[in-house]
Amino acid sequence: MTNSLFKAYLVIASGGVYSDGPMKSRDFTESYLRTVLGFMGMTDITVIRVEGVAMPEVRENALSKAIQSIGV
Repeated sequence: MTNSLFKAYLVIASGGVYSDGPMKSRDFTESYLRTVLGFMGMTDITVIRVEGVAMPEVRENALSKAIQSIGV
């Protein structure tokens, strides 16, 4: 449980896959937004990623994978 007064949902979409693998070190979006939101007092943050939408081998399952990650 957090002391945050607000719940924040970050939906991050990208053409590549940055949460894992060789490009992970180049993912600055989530850490930057967590820092900014934390500065404003929002620390209860859920991240939903739609990744690989520009990659033919990943594109077809990108949205369904993101939806499954939130349990809808």
